[in-house]
Amino acid sequence: MATTSKWAKGAPTTDIGVPDFAWGQWGQGLLSDWWETSPELIWPQSVVTFGRMRHDPQIKGVLSAYLFPLMRANWALDPAGCKDEVVQLVADDVGLPILGADPNPSGARRRGVIWKRHLRQALTYQIYGYAPFERRYRIDPDGLCRLDNLGQRMPWTVAMMNLNKDATIDTIQQSTQHTPIPASRLVWYVSDQEGANWAGISPLRACYAPWLLKHETWRVHATSIRRFGMGVPTVTAPAGATVAQVQQAQQLASAMRVGDQSGAGLPSGFKYELQGLVGSVPDPMAFISYLDSQISRQALAGLMDLATTVHGARALGETFLDFFILSLKSLADEVSLIATSGWPEMPGIVTDLVDMNWGPDEPAPQIVCTDLGTNYELTEDVVGKLVQFGAIDPDPGLDNFLRKRWGLPQREPGVPSDIPPPNPVPDGPKPIPANADDPAPPGAEETGSPEPEPGGKAPSTAIASGLGLGTLRRKLSPVEAKAGFEPLTVRQEHADALTALMAAVKMQALDPLRDQISGLVAAAVHDGRLGDVATLTPDTGVLAGLLADAMAGLAQTAANRLRGEAATQGVSIPAVTVADPRLEQVAAARAGMLGAYLTQQAASRALQVAAAGPADSAARKIEHTAGSLLDFLTGLSDRPLTDQLGAALSAATNSGRSAAMAAAPEDAGPVQYAASEILDDNCCDPCRDEDGTVFASLDDADAAYPVGAYINCAGGARCRGVVVALWGGE
Repeated sequence: MATTSKWAKGAPTTDIGVPDFAWGQWGQGLLSDWWETSPELIWPQSVVTFGRMRHDPQIKGVLSAYLFPLMRANWALDPAGCKDEVVQLVADDVGLPILGADPNPSGARRRGVIWKRHLRQALTYQIYGYAPFERRYRIDPDGLCRLDNLGQRMPWTVAMMNLNKDATIDTIQQSTQHTPIPASRLVWYVSDQEGANWAGISPLRACYAPWLLKHETWRVHATSIRRFGMGVPTVTAPAGATVAQVQQAQQLASAMRVGDQSGAGLPSGFKYELQGLVGSVPDPMAFISYLDSQISRQALAGLMDLATTVHGARALGETFLDFFILSLKSLADEVSLIATSGWPEMPGIVTDLVDMNWGPDEPAPQIVCTDLGTNYELTEDVVGKLVQFGAIDPDPGLDNFLRKRWGLPQREPGVPSDIPPPNPVPDGPKPIPANADDPAPPGAEETGSPEPEPGGKAPSTAIASGLGLGTLRRKLSPVEAKAGFEPLTVRQEHADALTALMAAVKMQALDPLRDQISGLVAAAVHDGRLGDVATLTPDTGVLAGLLADAMAGLAQTAANRLRGEAATQGVSIPAVTVADPRLEQVAAARAGMLGAYLTQQAASRALQVAAAGPADSAARKIEHTAGSLLDFLTGLSDRPLTDQLGAALSAATNSGRSAAMAAAPEDAGPVQYAASEILDDNCCDPCRDEDGTVFASLDDADAAYPVGAYINCAGGARCRGVVVALWGGE
């Protein structure tokens, strides 16, 4: 039986307060935003009001601007970390494709949940503030629980929301039904839920005042047009008229109507005229435009108003669009989160379905929106860089597309093109994957990397695999290109190994090492041994072990990578097992240097705080000093750590590559070994001078790159130089 830790004793396990004024238990109280002052916007009347507002043209446009992109976006099920059978069942029941799976379309969904239809219904919570659904399951013959329906429960049918003490929903009751619906059966989309307000705050709430004033202005303006479109008929009685004659004049004026046959016959002495407005009047159209802009502004949809204002520019429109897309992404994330995980007492669609079949401890996939706001703008600079780094080939098809895209004239028929054809696929063995244990079997399909051009252009597959990983400071040299060297792939392998190593070190070694150093330095300070604090030697065995394991793994990856490069040249290197004793020595040395660095930093800090701390007991002094030093070490930058670990992994890369080079068969022909500093973003002068140097032998190459870095590199731990091999002549 597990023992409760001494620190966990006394931890609060029950609530004292409540999130909000609890409502629902005592009947239908104030069931909306507590500080709402407009009766029309207090739930449930707010549902009716928002239903009227949604038909306003400007509000309809704002809602369409939000909802249509979300409906058009690609939604999928992210399977990361979940079992295949779990992901497949959820995808089938929710009607979503699996992220990363075959995107080919399948047959139309005939029954069950159709995601796009459910999404359109769910997004009505952006109108009413909330949108409830009731889930229904069926049990298949194989015993699995399948999602059969997500029934929409319209907001205006919800008569009461009964809450628990912690302000979560217990049940709801519809005005059309006597039986309450328990929260566990509900999927509840709600906007800006706060405290106990499960009716939400509709985004249309901010539009209410401009919407109300706008419609009042419409009515007044329509009346003024009708009233003053022809002028106001006026009949003037003759001078000295009696009361009866004045009344007769008023009746004559009121009886006049606009029409093709309109006319008037007046008694002698009566005068008729049409009078228009006199003096200045407010401009209702400007006021209506202002109110429309306020409606769109609340939704960050200000780009809708650019065409109707005197100000506007492309840059301004792009800024508005960026903000608007951010708001769309935020809304998509909110929908994804609710549909996946739900709320307390109201599980999400996905989590409840997984719980019903595999229990509450089974990891559940996530619903995601994958491409909202994605825009790949084809500019001259983008196309130029894609061609420069080999991601696309400048073939005649691309030439025709770009001419059409930018409205340029098409190439004259019969005029020869200077565009080189796409890179051919060379003959030779298939390249070996980095994780392969053996060369490609005889007769395997020959689909090697494209032959590099004499000018040093990188193979398209290499650069395409590295898109998004940064760019190189120079193009591939002819030797690097012919050698099949893929620098961006090598860089990514190093980065992946460093990321995994950093995570392992922080989880298993770094905190204990900091604790150990803090205690050692604190004890030395207390004992009056200030002169010893800089020479303390912490135990770095755990760190060295983690580093040695990571180096061994990357060395093997690097060896397989080199075998793949050789395969593109027609050289088959047998499987290599890297067993370099220097790797463990380098790991121990780098771990010791990290321990020494942290010790030095703690010692420097201790000299500042040695006299500080409580004076009650020796143990208390040590504890106080150690705690202060631990806080200091925890706040240090990770850069020295990443430098040392990265340098160790660079040594592993070169060790693995060297081991594979040494294992090449003698009948492979003459081989050249060349230094490559293409991976260094900021290359020092010694490395720049060494870049491209051809060594007489593999021993000479190993001597120049003994433990990862070039021997004369000014950057030391940050050097990323490697050696490439080229077989078969100059």
